[in-house]
Amino acid sequence: LRNRFILGFFSKMVRWFYRNSDKILISSKGFAKSICEKGDFAEKIIYFPNWVDSALTTMQDVVTPDVPNGFVAMFTGNIGASQDFGAVLSAAELLKEHKDIHFVIVGNGRAKEWVEEQITERGLSDTVHCVGSYPLEAMPATFAKADVLFAALKDEPVFALTVPAKIQAYMSSGKPIISMINGEAMALVREVGCGKAVAAEDSKAFADAVLEMSQLSPEERAEMGRRGSDYAADNFDFAKQMTLLEEIMNL
Repeated sequence: LRNRFILGFFSKMVRWFYRNSDKILISSKGFAKSICEKGDFAEKIIYFPNWVDSALTTMQDVVTPDVPNGFVAMFTGNIGASQDFGAVLSAAELLKEHKDIHFVIVGNGRAKEWVEEQITERGLSDTVHCVGSYPLEAMPATFAKADVLFAALKDEPVFALTVPAKIQAYMSSGKPIISMINGEAMALVREVGCGKAVAAEDSKAFADAVLEMSQLSPEERAEMGRRGSDYAADNFDFAKQMTLLEEIMNL
C-alpha cells in the first residue's frame, strides 16, 4: 500500500486510538518501537503475549503421521510462500547425504504442491517428506514423534516484529526448536535457550543447526525442550494470562 492519503488517514486514526487508550497491550515486544514512533505512549504499553490453545498441550489418542526412522526435524502448519520453504529445501540439499536426518512437513497450504515438486526435482525424496494435514488435537502426539521442531519465515521487516504462534506452541510441546526467523522470534529462542536460532534465509546456518542438533545427546535436547516448556507454562498459559488481564484492567 503506497497511497499517502490512505496511509495518512489510517495513521491519524491509529494515533487517536493510542491517545484515547488507557493501556496498549502488545503480543510482541517488537511492536513497542512502532507504537512509540507515533507518539509518547511508552507508559501505556504492556507486554501481553498470546496464549497457547489447550488443544496443543493435551495429548489425545488420535491418528498421527508416520515418520521415518532416524533424526526427525519437523515442521507443522501452513505451507505458504512466507514460510520460506525454498531456504528450508536448500538446507535439506546441503544435508542430503545424511540419510539419517529427515525433514518431515506436516500441514497444507498454497505452496505445498511447489514444495512436493521441488522435493522431486532436487532429489530429496529420501530425506524430505510431506505427510499431509492433521487436526489441531493431533498436534501434541505429532510433536512427540519429532526430535526437533523447526520454523522459518522470509527476511521481511514485518516478520521480525512478532513471535509466530507456532513458536509458542513448539515451546509448549517440550521439544527443542530451530528457527530461521529474524527479530523477536530469534531473540526469544536464544534468550530461553530452547534451541537454535539463525538468521532468516540463511540456509547454510540452518543446515548447520540441524546437523549440530542431531549430534547432541537425547538428554541435551530434552534439556532444551524443558527450558521451552517451562517458559511457556509461565508466559503462555491461558489461566495465567487471564489473571494478568484482570490485573491490568484493575490498574
